[in-house]
Amino acid sequence: MSEVWNKIEALAEHIKTQFENTGWELEDPVSEYDWQNYLYQSMSYRRAHVQIIDRRDSHKVYILHATIFPHFNDPSPIWGFDAVCGPNKITGAFHDFSSSGERHHAMMSWFAEEGKKYGWTKPRELPEWAKNIFSEHMIAAGNVQESKELDDLCTLTKDSLAYYLKNVGLTQQDVADYHMAQNRYCYYQKQNPHVVRSMVSMGVEEHLIKRFVNEIQYPEIA
Repeated sequence: MSEVWNKIEALAEHIKTQFENTGWELEDPVSEYDWQNYLYQSMSYRRAHVQIIDRRDSHKVYILHATIFPHFNDPSPIWGFDAVCGPNKITGAFHDFSSSGERHHAMMSWFAEEGKKYGWTKPRELPEWAKNIFSEHMIAAGNVQESKELDDLCTLTKDSLAYYLKNVGLTQQDVADYHMAQNRYCYYQKQNPHVVRSMVSMGVEEHLIKRFVNEIQYPEIA
């Protein structure tokens, strides 16, 4: 049994439950993909997505991806979490409150302070595309193993999710449109070559994963 897999799988279920408790699930537009996807919406947030790629049997990997986008009239940050997990360690863990209209939003200040409670033995250097959208307080860690760091990562993610869901939407404005800021986030996320490369290595056709990234994972809105 893998403690890493068990705890991240439990975290995925926790995130799904929080989305179910705060919003409603959208009709499944992604049944053609052979991995799990769940989309939600609420009066407080525009779009929440949970993606689970379970290739533990075939490739010894379990991937959890989750995002929440605020409504376009709300400068609240984008909540994002990713973990790429082998049986004995998380090779990459990424978590951030990323600006989507107001770089000094109070929610981002909260995340910056909360993140100071934790330390990571192997911080990850961000590539240039990521530096364009993620905050300076982003959690980017590698080699997270069956240790206190794993528990810390799960605790921080659960706490930040609870805080985010309680506060997103409180700064909605009657006349405002931040959709271009959200499009910018999606544009730079799609510059990450590892998403397509890793899925192709697991047998997914390149055109299929590219369509998924463009239409489901990081859709830009005209």
